[in-house]
Amino acid sequence: MRLTAEDPKVMMRSRSYHESMAKRDMAGRKVFDFIKITGQLPAAVRADFGGLRSKFESSHASMTALPSALEAIDWSFYSSRVSNPALVEDFKAKYGAVTIPKPDDTQSAAIGAAEATFKKEMAEYLTGAEQRIAQFEASLAGLHAEKPLEDMTVSEYLADKPELRAKIEADIESRAL
Repeated sequence: MRLTAEDPKVMMRSRSYHESMAKRDMAGRKVFDFIKITGQLPAAVRADFGGLRSKFESSHASMTALPSALEAIDWSFYSSRVSNPALVEDFKAKYGAVTIPKPDDTQSAAIGAAEATFKKEMAEYLTGAEQRIAQFEASLAGLHAEKPLEDMTVSEYLADKPELRAKIEADIESRAL
């Protein structure tokens, strides 16, 4: 039996895993909600997204397995083993002089501003969407309130639609001989 993403057992395992990951203190790091993202994707791209997720998780696991700081070099061990201790001292001095520059964060402010703008646009869009939904629901309620077409005459149908009646009458008059 092959389990799919829609299978309740898979969903329960995924949700419990996701919830346990979400409860961890991530110290300011972003956590991707893969379940939510997968639910919003079309079925055609879910397999590709699953591959991306597995690559991310394997890379993330290998990165978290690394120590946060390098182990200190035991220079006394090398001094006792190498015949020329000046060489070890030279390596030690050069190793101590190496600095790895960390790039300045110049993009976080721009990304934060773009995110705030996007959130604002989406809130406006959702407000507009809710208004459109209310209009559509009102139109649908009006359609449901009408008499069924099977029981309605043409005159009854056109009584509520004067613009359609005028168009039909104009069309009939233009074709009259």
